[in-house]
Amino acid sequence: MSMTSRPRQAQSQPRFGLWRRIKVQFMPTGATLRRTLPIAAALLGIALLGVVVSSLLLPESEALPRDHAIWLDRAWTFGGLDSDQLNASVAEMTANGIGKIYAYVSTLGLAGRWESSADGRSFMDSRGDISNFVAALRNADESLAVYAWVEVWTHDNSADGYRLDDEALHENIADFSKLLVDQMGFDGLLLEIKPMFTDNGDVISLIRRVRSAVGLDKPIGIAVTADLTPHNLRTQNIAAIAPGTMWTDNFKKRVAVSADEIVLMLYQSYRQQTQEYFEWVAYHIETYVNLLETTTEVYASIPHYASASAAHNPDIETMTNALQGIYQGLQRLSEDSRSLLTGVAIYADRRLSEADWSAFRAGWLRS
Repeated sequence: MSMTSRPRQAQSQPRFGLWRRIKVQFMPTGATLRRTLPIAAALLGIALLGVVVSSLLLPESEALPRDHAIWLDRAWTFGGLDSDQLNASVAEMTANGIGKIYAYVSTLGLAGRWESSADGRSFMDSRGDISNFVAALRNADESLAVYAWVEVWTHDNSADGYRLDDEALHENIADFSKLLVDQMGFDGLLLEIKPMFTDNGDVISLIRRVRSAVGLDKPIGIAVTADLTPHNLRTQNIAAIAPGTMWTDNFKKRVAVSADEIVLMLYQSYRQQTQEYFEWVAYHIETYVNLLETTTEVYASIPHYASASAAHNPDIETMTNALQGIYQGLQRLSEDSRSLLTGVAIYADRRLSEADWSAFRAGWLRS
């Protein structure tokens, strides 16, 4: 598959800002301009008035388009939430612009087995729980797009370690992906391949193999590792980072063209200063939007989890700070280019509170 022939997501539509949509629909061109200008002006006024009135009459959360996504981890898929709890959570999500869910399904573990639950059960032993969770999401809101989030480790525990060049492994992942979308009701896939270093052709081959298995109508998303040491941010004091974590522009394009959407993981940056984190997030928004084709869906994944590590300082890498970085990145783009960012994907380890959702709405609406 060439870089210019990536299959388009069946439901994907070009994304335009409000003003551009109004111009396309209502503004005449050519010889009809003079005759129709008063009508066009009236229609434009009505359209804008409708938008203003809607924003005044509807609560802020209801006014949000459902362009965003959220990751739901093992605690959700296998947590045994009762229907009332799940329905309430889904209602909160959809009221705050969430239209897509990345539900954790399984990990291709180091031993080559599909593992699912935290207690080490295999996928086959957990399959009933996953099916029940998908059905419960459908009952809560049938309009949600539910993707199967699948983790794939590129190395195993053998002496050599690396395994992503194994064609049998590709076939295993492709067959598993087909099962998820054909038999378990998932609308698409989110593949988290890790670690994923630059210029790895095996990654592209794997995506293509999965595409062949699931078909053109089932969207494939790829969780994208962020650049840890961008050249223009080298003054930021970062500890030694493994080589290959800076993706080349060409590899970024190849990954994006091979998939229907990419999810930029804007955390685990190793940044320890808020301003440095702002700049790091802004760099990724500017870089990816400028590089990618308009048919590729682009989500900025933002953190909302508490576990600390050398890579993740939860006091620095917050949802609010990530949204501020996104805002700064969008300000560096043209008005048309800003619309190419589809939305954000919240990576959380807990249910968001109303204060969290308020911060999300405030931060995103500013962007």
